[in-house]
Amino acid sequence: MLMNQYKFDLNQYRLLVQNREKARLQINRIFMTAVETANREARTAMKLAKTAASKNEIISNQKIAITAASVARDAAIAALGSLPTPPVKPLKPVEIATISKMKGKKSSPSPTR
Repeated sequence: MLMNQYKFDLNQYRLLVQNREKARLQINRIFMTAVETANREARTAMKLAKTAASKNEIISNQKIAITAASVARDAAIAALGSLPTPPVKPLKPVEIATISKMKGKKSSPSPTR
């Protein structure tokens, strides 16, 4: 009975972890797309830029876009919440008996020469 519940809980846990991982991968894909877009736009704009001021503005806009993507990614990952806790495997009655028998015994030091 306990083992069946454990197996059910373990399957649920695996499903939750799998769904969370899929969501995290999607968040990272969106982030990488935003970064690649910012970099591509900056490269294209740099080819057309003539003055140092316009080049500085392009670099600044690129950094702002990457920072915004990073903040959005971090917020989305935080919204996923913490990892689910795995279920605890129930002890067999034999294991429980063995543990309770060992509690009363003290270990003796091994003989040395």
